[in-house]
Amino acid sequence: MHLNGRKHKADFWIAAALGAAVMFSGSAFAQEWTPSKPLRLVVPYPAGGTSDTIARLIAPGLGDALGQPVVVENKTGGGGVTGTEAILRSPADGHTFGIVASSYASSVNLVPDLPFDPVKDAQPLTMVTRVGVALVTNPDYPAKTLPELLALAKEKPGTIAYGSAGNGLSGHFSGEAMKLSAGVDMVHVPYRGGAPGLNDVFAGQIPMMFNVISSVMSSVEGGKVSPLVVTSAERSKVLPDVPTMAEAGVANVEIYEWYGLVAPAGIPPEATKRLHAELEKVLKEQAFVERMDKQGIEVVANSPEEFTAFITSEIDRFGTLIKSANISLD
Repeated sequence: MHLNGRKHKADFWIAAALGAAVMFSGSAFAQEWTPSKPLRLVVPYPAGGTSDTIARLIAPGLGDALGQPVVVENKTGGGGVTGTEAILRSPADGHTFGIVASSYASSVNLVPDLPFDPVKDAQPLTMVTRVGVALVTNPDYPAKTLPELLALAKEKPGTIAYGSAGNGLSGHFSGEAMKLSAGVDMVHVPYRGGAPGLNDVFAGQIPMMFNVISSVMSSVEGGKVSPLVVTSAERSKVLPDVPTMAEAGVANVEIYEWYGLVAPAGIPPEATKRLHAELEKVLKEQAFVERMDKQGIEVVANSPEEFTAFITSEIDRFGTLIKSANISLD
């Protein structure tokens, strides 16, 4: 009887342990979120642009990993505000997310009555890529280095122009940050996109332009423009002989054009975890990384927490620059 009693007790504890293991594994399995329908990847900009291209490169691999198609949807208007609002006002079930650019952080201090809060209304998933800005000049322009350019600007304050792809974009911020840091007065000429500005630099209508590295590379390689400096923290892999702003003696002009993915605030934590995990795998695939590398674009793929902290810091940093340089969208 004594031995049988001990055997029954042992059997009981074995059964209890097995039951707990089953319950634990079932709970762990339940925690891995799986989409129940196709996902929407909203792009707040027109088809064919950088954000659209990135979204369409990501979508197939992400869809395969999640077992549901990822449908890219362009929702334009308001300089990206309309589509971004659509992302953040979507049901917080993990089935809708979208791509945002650097202007996502600067819009807080530039767009009156912005219809969303980029921090409170969003669940950041990951920064996808970032690329520095290059200052390029017409090859015939007398200043061949940044110190030479700044010397000319100090001799002739308020007379030297620089172009950008538009008000409130990374090129504009780069130029104004340089002016503040170096103590020079230059005239900003905003264009409706990078291409028209570069064409005017080619033609000598304006002497120089700040534009993202990926957008100027073909012009640099063709000898149509000369790069003086880049705004990234380190030299660009595709422009290894071009110094950074810091190397050229101008501090606090570390500026990037970046793209990231956000979902509406309040999506299930397990959905955030799964989406980030699968996105990280897709972004680190060799074919994607190599394609970006060729354009001088860096793949980031950071964590939701890191991307959240970065967005907050960018809002603060650009807010200070916008006020100091009196930047507006007008």
